[in-house]
Amino acid sequence: MTKEIDLENIGTYIKALHCQIRWVLIDILRDGPKSSDEIYNHLKSVSENIDNNNQCHGMCGKGDFKNLQKPTLYYHLRELESVGIIKSDNKPSGGIGAPEKVWKLNMEKLTINLK
Repeated sequence: MTKEIDLENIGTYIKALHCQIRWVLIDILRDGPKSSDEIYNHLKSVSENIDNNNQCHGMCGKGDFKNLQKPTLYYHLRELESVGIIKSDNKPSGGIGAPEKVWKLNMEKLTINLK
């Protein structure tokens, strides 16, 4: 899916894409759908600080995902989902408990119309 936006809507996307972790999440999902646990485990396995110069001082930290908590991961996934960059489906659980979310990219291209 290709999404075109005008300058009047760009602020929403800037807000959704301003954190380093969200770009990493998009990169992870480029290979195909992943469950929340798969994404979480991948981020936890990142052994080096991805970006020491990250300007975000909010919930995304400095690119060191070893101390990442699941609520923080879900926060970032929901922010990307809120603008339609990614979407989720529920994967039935194999037993007792809530179904697990499976995340995937929802668009291939985002185009900004400058005029």
